[in-house]
Amino acid sequence: MKDAESANLCVRVLGPFDVLLDGESIPDSRWPRKRTKTLLKVLLTAPGQPFSIDQLSEALLPSPTAERATAKNIQARVSELRRLLEPDLSRGRDSQYIVNVGDGYAFSRQSSYWLDAEAFAGMVDRADAAYGRSEWAPAAEDYEEALQLCRGEFLPEDLYAEWSQALRARLAETFMDASERLAACYLELGRHRQAIHWSQRVLATAPHRESAIRHLMRCYGEIGERSKAIEAYEAGVEALRQRLDIDPPDELRDLRDRIARQPHRPASTTRDSRRVAVIPFVTVGADPAAEFLADGMTEELIYTLSKVAGLEVIAQTTVLKYKEARKSVAEIGRELRVGSLLEGSVQKVDGQGRILVQLIDVESEAHLWAEQYDREIKDVLGVQGDIARHVVSALKVELLAREETALREAEAPVSEAHTSHMKGWLFLTKRTREGYSRAIEYFEQALSIEPTHARALAGLADAYWQSVGFITAEEGYERARHYARKALESDPTCAEAHATLGRVAWMQDGDVGNAERLFLRSIEIDPNYALAHELHADLLVHTGRNKEACQRSEIALALDPLSPHLVLTYAQSLHASGRFVEAVEQYQKALEIDPEMQGAWWGLWHSLALQWDWDHAEAVTRKCVEDHPENPYAHVTLSQCVRCMGRSEEALAEIQTALDVAGDPVPPFVLVHAGYAHYFSRRYDDAIHYSRQALEANPALSFAHNTIAKCHIALQRYDEALAELDAAEHCFGGADAYWNAQVHMDRGGIYALRGEMENAEKELAILLRSSEMHNRRFSISVLLFALGRTEEAMDWLEAATTAHEGFVIILGILTECDPMRSHPRFQALLERMGLAT
Repeated sequence: MKDAESANLCVRVLGPFDVLLDGESIPDSRWPRKRTKTLLKVLLTAPGQPFSIDQLSEALLPSPTAERATAKNIQARVSELRRLLEPDLSRGRDSQYIVNVGDGYAFSRQSSYWLDAEAFAGMVDRADAAYGRSEWAPAAEDYEEALQLCRGEFLPEDLYAEWSQALRARLAETFMDASERLAACYLELGRHRQAIHWSQRVLATAPHRESAIRHLMRCYGEIGERSKAIEAYEAGVEALRQRLDIDPPDELRDLRDRIARQPHRPASTTRDSRRVAVIPFVTVGADPAAEFLADGMTEELIYTLSKVAGLEVIAQTTVLKYKEARKSVAEIGRELRVGSLLEGSVQKVDGQGRILVQLIDVESEAHLWAEQYDREIKDVLGVQGDIARHVVSALKVELLAREETALREAEAPVSEAHTSHMKGWLFLTKRTREGYSRAIEYFEQALSIEPTHARALAGLADAYWQSVGFITAEEGYERARHYARKALESDPTCAEAHATLGRVAWMQDGDVGNAERLFLRSIEIDPNYALAHELHADLLVHTGRNKEACQRSEIALALDPLSPHLVLTYAQSLHASGRFVEAVEQYQKALEIDPEMQGAWWGLWHSLALQWDWDHAEAVTRKCVEDHPENPYAHVTLSQCVRCMGRSEEALAEIQTALDVAGDPVPPFVLVHAGYAHYFSRRYDDAIHYSRQALEANPALSFAHNTIAKCHIALQRYDEALAELDAAEHCFGGADAYWNAQVHMDRGGIYALRGEMENAEKELAILLRSSEMHNRRFSISVLLFALGRTEEAMDWLEAATTAHEGFVIILGILTECDPMRSHPRFQALLERMGLAT
């Protein structure tokens, strides 16, 4: 087997099947038959091994009732496959790929091919050898390279084919072993974050894997996170008992006891020297050029140091809060929980730039390293590679090969394109409409100078997807996809581009599985990339994995603690987990950092309402309107709050105000809530109108389809309603845990109204077994009422209220609840929630 670059034929089976011939993927339209493709897959389960006609026949026609393929049939499929892979193959000449072996056929190992499964196994063997020699860094690099080949499990489209089972199981076990040993390598190298990441990836699939539990506990124990170590132990014990029906082994219990005996160290006092903050460089003198150089130096050093995964580097969003803050080393260290600070100054002296830089140990305030650089102005930003190298050396971090490469690239001369790109990123971090527009200008300027500048391409992609809402979803996501792919053509290890493609895969394609893979790939390339953690946490919330969302949000916040967007994401994950008191604290923190954080306005009142604190909820929404009368989102939050409290006309008036001040085009969020408001006021045609407008701006708004479906149900247009529910369910690839419970509830309700009770019961069964769905108890209750099972319905509704499910706050106004209103238990629930009229 050749390497991927030199092989004529490249085949990927670790994930969706893909065949590249001379660098071009063979599209489905060129495959003569599905069985021709299956034939190649079967032969590639064991390259070089002959398969008899009977074996191939059984694989291509597995059903015992089907007519078995004859030798002639198999020969025809072989001929088709040979012509596809070798279009110029003359009749009568031997194929280099599919060869005759006796009466059977084999895929030739002597041909010019590359197969990802074989490459994966070879890399793991090489890594295992280094691991056996305790060569942790080389082993880690080889394991990482091997695991990167895995775009998913072996041929997921053939999950139940008998011929795929044995190899799939072997590859899955190899993947788990490699992931676990990679975690062990990082633990030995003192790279605890990476060790935690890979241990958690193993445990997400196999929570009973004792060695991975042990690695995770050790990681937390070594960084002083005693409570998380004990939590990992308890989760592992439960998994061992549930999956294997065994008690934890003595070794695991002994580790738990050793960690439990460790002295308690409050998180606020934890100091890891490898946790670094680059404080904004200051300027000496009033030259605007020096100001730009100082900001550029800060951004470049953060970016370069972040490429060393053995460091934990505070993000630019947070450190910029310390610009001209005049705080002491001790104060900054305490607030950011860092062990080291890198600070410096920039000065123009006789036409040159002078940079003074120093690395300080927070605990002792001693200088770990200091240096002065005198450079031509155009070369000033080229010293970050040398600075980063000295920081890494002072903090005793062993560099991996890819990190060494990144530092060498940072030492290269800075081009004019790079300078424009830097200005673009400074605007992009503002996350405002104007910031995105200016960022796009600078990125395009950079690309006009250097069309393959990977960071400028990634920045342009990032700017476009973040502009969605100001521009249409189709334009934003498709442009983001285009530029992210171009960035990866220039630099396959561009973490930003992988994260952007993940966002597009989720929001535009509805491919949640691919989105998560891309987010994790971004994080593995650059564990310091806070936005990738944020995006992954957001996806986890929306797919019902709330505990994981909280964990991922905490990792992101450790990197960027003063980012209002990350604080908001953490608050939302807490909210989804039912931890409303903590969520309120985080929403308030986000608003302290950015009083115009609109998502925090919404989350704050909603978390208060779910604690039945209606007076406080209404007060905060009214305060939003008082402080931001020209912001449509403020009026939307007040509208929703008073609507839940039964004041429909007031709610409609606030929505109209939101529409009036929104400008043109009206943001989709406002249109969606205009649809809600009119639906709850029984103005169904208006509700459909606004929801349709929202979908024109962003077709992936599943909840707009839900609203339209509810309107059609109310108007007894059941076929139209079912079509909208199908559209809602297919948004986000059917993985929207928040809204899909409503889909099954409404679909089941339609079937009940039509007398199709068997179909209605099927929808109920889906809800009963889908524990990850948000508002599941509430939806089960409504559907049970539709089926006439009143007391069961009330049991589930009381359970939904006890669990503080999000939709219970609309019990007083929801159309679906009209049949329940006279029930004494329903009235008691409204009284309990403070919604009785």
